[in-house]
Amino acid sequence: MISQKRTFSILSILLKSKSIASGDLKPVFKPRHSNSNKGQPQHFEKNLPQTTVELKPWEKQNISKDAFFKRKYGNISPEDRKALNAKVERQRRFRAMKIAHEKSLQEKANEERERARALAREAKGFKTSNSNYDTVVDRNDTIFDYVFGTHPVKAVLAAGKRRMLDLYTFNNDDPDIVELAVEKYGITPKRLKDKNALNILCKNGVHNGVVLKTNKLEIPYIKEVGHAENGEYKLAIESLEDDSVNIETKTVIRDGNEEVEELYPLSLYLDEITDPQNMGSILRSAYFFGVDFIVVPNHSTAKLGPVANKASAGALDLIDIYQTGSSLKFIDSVRQSGWHVISTSGRPTGAKPREEVNDDLEIPEPHLKNKFIELQDLRTILRKTPVMLIIGSEGSGVRTNMKMRSDYLVGIPKLRRNDNIVDSLNAGVATGVILQNCLD
Repeated sequence: MISQKRTFSILSILLKSKSIASGDLKPVFKPRHSNSNKGQPQHFEKNLPQTTVELKPWEKQNISKDAFFKRKYGNISPEDRKALNAKVERQRRFRAMKIAHEKSLQEKANEERERARALAREAKGFKTSNSNYDTVVDRNDTIFDYVFGTHPVKAVLAAGKRRMLDLYTFNNDDPDIVELAVEKYGITPKRLKDKNALNILCKNGVHNGVVLKTNKLEIPYIKEVGHAENGEYKLAIESLEDDSVNIETKTVIRDGNEEVEELYPLSLYLDEITDPQNMGSILRSAYFFGVDFIVVPNHSTAKLGPVANKASAGALDLIDIYQTGSSLKFIDSVRQSGWHVISTSGRPTGAKPREEVNDDLEIPEPHLKNKFIELQDLRTILRKTPVMLIIGSEGSGVRTNMKMRSDYLVGIPKLRRNDNIVDSLNAGVATGVILQNCLD
């Protein structure tokens, strides 16, 4: 007879215990904070250390910040006022010196890092035996730009808006480039034996045998534009070193003729141009036709890097470019300063052009279809007031909220009939056509 073993289960014993039956089993983990309000929503913040926020002096007095400082410094003596201004100026100067010092340290650290990488590559055998040539190249487009092409490299060297680091050449000893690099910046060109090294640096772009390694181009922020008169205008530009705002007086670049009594500035606002090729083409046309400056948003815009520079034939470094973080507020401030804002747009069905632009240039009715003017009217407007043209992308064009803030809209008429395939021009070509119609 086969004996059967009895199986014991701890689970059955626990289930029969009185503590389980009566519900008196105590939890293994006891929360740090007892739940006195059962059924109420719990918050994670109760597990964080309690911190007290120290109130500002004006918050303690329950007044605004401006009122606090007016009360504090509004009635000081001229001597104290002079000492206070000197203190503020000294603090700003020290802050700018600190920023410049930290920036120089960062640049030196980056150079040392690049030099160490080059030495490491050389130790691994990437150095050629011919001392007249160099194949040690290391691409780092996070910190640096690699400007390629004869005209872009010449423009960057001539403009001097950024720090030059290295010049790489392959079968290209352009005397102008070599002279600028050696005499102006003290850079000796590194002749490469392998063309593929330049292809790596410019990501297979058309480099014409020359690549310039530089720091990235810094685009300053523009706060507002001022009134224009006597061929001059003012711009409020944020300093790249600190938060101060500098008022710069600019002169209109174009040359006038006998028929024009006074020259007014012409500028461009590029509304979300995301293609770097189109960006470069627009910059090239703008520089050629004498546009005074260009403004781009700090978001949803093409990278102002080597690709755009190549497409612009070097105009990227030669023309003044600024950026803004608030497009709508900036356009409003431009209009308040007496500038006329004109957006490019395809003319919708049923839109009728204005009969003519009168002498006092009245702002039209706020309906898009009534804002359209003819191309030849642009010249009349620029003779009387400064103008900012808004250029949109090929896909979506100028945004509607930008059009609503514009004084006028202008489009390029299509002369070929019975065709719905080619319905628009390239952004760079369209910009060139419009700029040509603005000028005499």
